[in-house]
Amino acid sequence: MSAPSIDHHQVMDVMSAIVLFFGIAGVVVPLLQRLRLSPVLGYLLCGIAIGPYGLSVFAEAYPWLGPITIQDTNTVNLLGELGIISLMFMIGLELSLDRLKELKRYIFGLGSAQILVCAVVIFGIASLFDNSLQAAIVLGAAFALSSTAIVMKLLQERRLSNTPIGILCFSILLMQDLAVVPILVLASSFSGQGEESVLVTLATSLVLGTVTIVAMYWLGKKGLRPLLRSVSHSTNPEWLAAFVVFVAIGFAALTYATGLSLALGAFMAGLLISETEFKHEVEVIIEPLKGLLLGIFFLSIGMMINLLEVMDNPVLLPLSVVGIYLIKAAIIFPLCLLFRVPSRQAGEAAVYLAEPGEFALMILGVAMATGLMPTDHVQFFLLVTVVAMMLTPGLFKLAPHVGRISHQLFEGRADIQTPETSAAHTTVVIAGFGRVGQLVGRALEKQGVPYTALDMDAERVRTLKRQGFPIIYADARKPDLWRRLVSTDIEAVVIAIDDHTVAPHILNTLKAQSPLLPVIMRAEDLAGLHALYDAGASHVVAETLESSLRIAELLMETLGKSPEEVRHLSPHLEVQNTKT
Repeated sequence: MSAPSIDHHQVMDVMSAIVLFFGIAGVVVPLLQRLRLSPVLGYLLCGIAIGPYGLSVFAEAYPWLGPITIQDTNTVNLLGELGIISLMFMIGLELSLDRLKELKRYIFGLGSAQILVCAVVIFGIASLFDNSLQAAIVLGAAFALSSTAIVMKLLQERRLSNTPIGILCFSILLMQDLAVVPILVLASSFSGQGEESVLVTLATSLVLGTVTIVAMYWLGKKGLRPLLRSVSHSTNPEWLAAFVVFVAIGFAALTYATGLSLALGAFMAGLLISETEFKHEVEVIIEPLKGLLLGIFFLSIGMMINLLEVMDNPVLLPLSVVGIYLIKAAIIFPLCLLFRVPSRQAGEAAVYLAEPGEFALMILGVAMATGLMPTDHVQFFLLVTVVAMMLTPGLFKLAPHVGRISHQLFEGRADIQTPETSAAHTTVVIAGFGRVGQLVGRALEKQGVPYTALDMDAERVRTLKRQGFPIIYADARKPDLWRRLVSTDIEAVVIAIDDHTVAPHILNTLKAQSPLLPVIMRAEDLAGLHALYDAGASHVVAETLESSLRIAELLMETLGKSPEEVRHLSPHLEVQNTKT
């Protein structure tokens, strides 16, 4: 029996696409990054160039352009979905179930409020432009969602994904991911698909989704750890890599089969593995694959941009993009303040989450396929979404400036409203004012940053208070103490207590009351360092001779000081250290 023949042209098309993908990822994007261009923006620009609306237009006249262009984007879109799966899997690895419980206020409270308010406002605006009632509702719901892939990737590039602002953005994005199912059901119901009522369809989808998630959680908790142990005992490391990819894609497929998103299943797989001792080894395995696949996702977004259509709408298109940004930012900022998010983080989150995202592309695609909206209208809104997503990396550069301005404006107002509070002017709280705590306090004084120190050694408190230190006698283990201090809108906490058995309990108390509050602390060894990071610490410094200097440097970075100011701390602290 002869082997089936293979079409030569088909093989060449596949090989050309593979060479093109790796050439962009391994050569072009690194070169663009040396020009200080974000990798995300680099992939988007390359997508425009090689896509069906870019150089492909000239491929017939110039055949040599064929191997460096792509006409069929289906394969690219599929690989892009794998990129989102790997990103959400990595995000799940970096969290824990206890951490999610702490964030429920931001996921279900702030996240739900953001979706509802943005959807209602955009619905009202869309209704003014001759859109039908159903089309306006779909547009409001679609543009209320942001881009998980772009936001989390850019936050990771800036090493912000594990900081309070990164966790805040992730919490809102996770709620958006959960909201996709009812929104898609709603869009399908408007088209008259199916004989059941909207409420019955929606209830069925939600029940099925909930049962799926509970079943996956139970099976994962019971079977995942033993399976990982058996695979890890193998002498072949690629077996563990294959098993991890199998779990991530398998969980994604299960959630997708029940009407939920692929990303949610991958996130759950990562979350369950994060509860095992294999967390860090799995992170090392997946990280390179995640970056490559996610790059292909950004390529696919770039391929959707038709520059000719952009030029055909020289006024309405940019106005629509800017309008979406401004509307969402103007809504997200006060909502964050309402949920007691510090003003600096509220301003940054408003910028980071102002863009529409990949879920809008999915929802608008359903609207076009079901005839809910005219094709030319859908094409315009798709273009608005893609252009806004492409401009997001540049918009990210504005976030620190907006955060700084909002902090200056609203911090002053908060101080006027709460003059009776003893810690009203405190920016930092230092728990434990021994040798390390005093060094951190001196660094803060040198930079003019107000702080309050806590200590349980009555004699030390009396002595240091006479010397002019802002120290009070207090037990940092008491939740009531932190409830009062957190209400004064402090910006960071340093846990410098020498007892390493007490420090984790203080961290848990803080994170239960204010999950977004930056906490910097010390660890006795490497194992303790990983445990404290998993518990929610923003920065952890191993206990070495340089620990107090490193804590002070990280604290200055957390408070927004410039690198030059941070570097000036080193000689000052070294002098103080020799005097102590």
